[in-house]
Amino acid sequence: MCGAASSSGELLHLAKCKKAPYPALPMPHHRKKEPANGRQPCGGCAMSRLIAVEELPRYAPGELKLDSSAVGRPDFRMRVFRYAPSDIWVPPTEDFLIVVYRQGATAMNRRVTGAWKQERVSRGITTLLTRAEPSHWRWANDIEVSHFYISPAFMMKTASEAFDRDVGAIELHDLLGIDDPVLDWINEQMVHEVAANGPGGRLCYDALSLQASVHIMRKYAAVKFKMPSAQGHFRPAHARLIEDYIQQNISRNITLDELAAICNCTPIQFARKFHAHYGIRPHAFVQKQKVEQACRHLRRDNLALKEIALLSGFADQSHLNRVFRRYLNCTPAEYRKGASGT
Repeated sequence: MCGAASSSGELLHLAKCKKAPYPALPMPHHRKKEPANGRQPCGGCAMSRLIAVEELPRYAPGELKLDSSAVGRPDFRMRVFRYAPSDIWVPPTEDFLIVVYRQGATAMNRRVTGAWKQERVSRGITTLLTRAEPSHWRWANDIEVSHFYISPAFMMKTASEAFDRDVGAIELHDLLGIDDPVLDWINEQMVHEVAANGPGGRLCYDALSLQASVHIMRKYAAVKFKMPSAQGHFRPAHARLIEDYIQQNISRNITLDELAAICNCTPIQFARKFHAHYGIRPHAFVQKQKVEQACRHLRRDNLALKEIALLSGFADQSHLNRVFRRYLNCTPAEYRKGASGT
């Protein structure tokens, strides 16, 4: 993130910096220094709202080299900028910002919250900035960078699908200089697709956007999940997990706590959601599955009834008889005789 110096005083300051090492630390806390772009980091309307992608060049003016708007998806936008040495303050942004350095090398100084940080950045290095945080940046040399602007809705949707859970919030780690070959490669592929604007470019760009988001979420994000609601139905994936778990453990006693753990619910929440989804209580559903398992054995196997009872998860043959009659209005022996046609 960057911006060009705009006053003669700043140009003189930058000229001096070329003769001496660029300062790695900010001004002492007791001295207030106005950012070079003339905008204060407190007071005024900038702090009262989040700025959009289109507003960023007002605070970080640079030469726009490439924009993905015509090719890529709007919730994962990529732009390439050329920047001169700058000292800028940027208000909190709506989107997550990823900066991938393409050309040039410099000592990058940044403060988001707390103390200033400094890293040497050059081609292939990546900087992360979480959304809704103001930031102060300064550097001494010309650089060219790619910006990824990722909407919170897109990141939350990606995380929700990846973890199959409802996501409450996502925050990126405060990392100024990381060497990440994956993001560097994705960036180069995106730049190529946007510049070429060839057939299938949008499909390729969207696939790369998803790959980048999953990679960022896995390595550099803190994901907070919502507590599951006690209302409504299960997700399809959860329903499959529940049914598979019951089938795989049908020969033993299955507790409500076990089933609730599959969906990260409390037993009470699970019981309510289960009834809403299947129209039946968990215990009754499991018993019905046990009866169906016993029916399969009765139709195809010549096992003793006490063996079928144990294989189907009943305590004994008497237990099988009671539950079987309750659901099918006949005994297991009568069912076997009817199934065999004798």
